[in-house]
Amino acid sequence: MDRLYRQDENSYIPSLALEIKEGELSESFLETKSDYTFLQCGPASIKNNLKNLCKQIVDKGYNYKDIQVLAPMYKGENGIDLLNKELQDIFNPKTAEKREIKYGDVTFRENDKVLQLVNMPDDNVYNGDIGVIKYIKYGNTSKSGKNEIYVDFDGNVVKYGPKDFVKIKHGFIISIHKSQGSEFKIVVMPITNAYYRMLYRKLIYTGVTRAKKKLIMVGEAMAFVSSVRNNNEYGRNSKLLDKLVYKFNN
Repeated sequence: MDRLYRQDENSYIPSLALEIKEGELSESFLETKSDYTFLQCGPASIKNNLKNLCKQIVDKGYNYKDIQVLAPMYKGENGIDLLNKELQDIFNPKTAEKREIKYGDVTFRENDKVLQLVNMPDDNVYNGDIGVIKYIKYGNTSKSGKNEIYVDFDGNVVKYGPKDFVKIKHGFIISIHKSQGSEFKIVVMPITNAYYRMLYRKLIYTGVTRAKKKLIMVGEAMAFVSSVRNNNEYGRNSKLLDKLVYKFNN
């Protein structure tokens, strides 16, 4: 199926998706459209551009359900783990009214967007579900005597004790893998050559097609071009074959 019915017929996103699927980008991918923008910048500028962009989107009245930032990797200066901390300050800044809990190097705060990491069928919540921290109870006010986090998954409120905190993480930016099967009004995707191990066509196609109304790419254009050209699902650049050929021919 070449047509993506989540967009209207004048949308550029389906055209871009088709080009990605066929492995051939036109020069149009650098042109700003009504529903698409590619903000070119070097890897050192991605974080600040991403923060400024998200602040502008929030200022226009969009909430955590409307916008999703997607990236392929967790580690690195533009990885999911570090960017989640930066984006927390944009989407849910600290205030005196919001309770928060420190867990390792992560601070969970009321109104934070969080991602479920494991299946919890008894609570009707599953790996990849996205919710928001409705409220936090400190140990001196909870029946358990321990800190508790209550996450609202579209009306289904689930309680997490300290042993369960590992089952959630911030969801301001999530992996493209975790976004499969979902759609969002606005998708923002940082892209850089530092993601090289995960830059392959199928993954980028998945990220692009999560956008329903607006897609914004931030980063290196050549990294995007390389990902579309790379049909290797794992995007590995180990050069193992070259090493083996060299070893046995010398």
